[in-house]
Amino acid sequence: MRSALLALPLFALAACSAPAPIYAIETAPSATVVNGTADEWPAALRPVPDESGLSLGLRRDGGDLVVVVVAGDDRQARRIALGGLAVWLDPAGGTDRVLGVRYPTPEDPDIESIMRSGPRRGGPSTADPQQLRRRFEAGLDAVEVTAGVVTQRSAPMGGYAGIEAAATWGARGMVVEFRIPMDATPGLRDTPPGDALGIGIELLDVSRTAFRQTRGEGRGDGPRDAGDRPMPTDDRSGIDRESITVETVTRWLRAEAE
Repeated sequence: MRSALLALPLFALAACSAPAPIYAIETAPSATVVNGTADEWPAALRPVPDESGLSLGLRRDGGDLVVVVVAGDDRQARRIALGGLAVWLDPAGGTDRVLGVRYPTPEDPDIESIMRSGPRRGGPSTADPQQLRRRFEAGLDAVEVTAGVVTQRSAPMGGYAGIEAAATWGARGMVVEFRIPMDATPGLRDTPPGDALGIGIELLDVSRTAFRQTRGEGRGDGPRDAGDRPMPTDDRSGIDRESITVETVTRWLRAEAE
């Protein structure tokens, strides 16, 4: 067991050094309505890197980038309902967090909710489905936009720089859709066809959060794997943030316009 744990940092370094996969940003065949449904996306969906049951679609609609993330299995849907989902953009094609849009925006989860959600692949879930549904719906009222070091909340439909977000959770899974105007952040507007755009999909890392807690590492701001960061906090949540370090993981890719 000790040798396996010692090998983890080397594995993390190897994973970080691997080149990000390249995805195509297709030109929208017609105006794309951001309504949290994926009916018009099937042919454009591709797997999110290193995430089973999670798909991604990218389109350029006039001067806007449209992003859809589809959670096709219950485990991924619970994960987003619990911790939300963020899309990060780097106009230079790398992994700098130049602009981030997070939606839905549920309050910070507590460790009991994380443990009940069935953190490990194939693990049982003892979470109350109605409670998860309420968390998801409560996070639909606002979108969090991070530009540089500043994060602010705004309306999910055009409240900040014209950014739109919508999400639905139905029998066929969860759909989260974003419209990000290309002039929402410096440099994004000037990304011509053929140039790469760095895109990161950030999710709650349920397994690692639970692992750190069970090992007594859930307090304070201990070390994190490369690419991980704390989820945004909300002072209204009433949660003792000293009692848990909520881990996230970001899956980066390079997107090229057609």
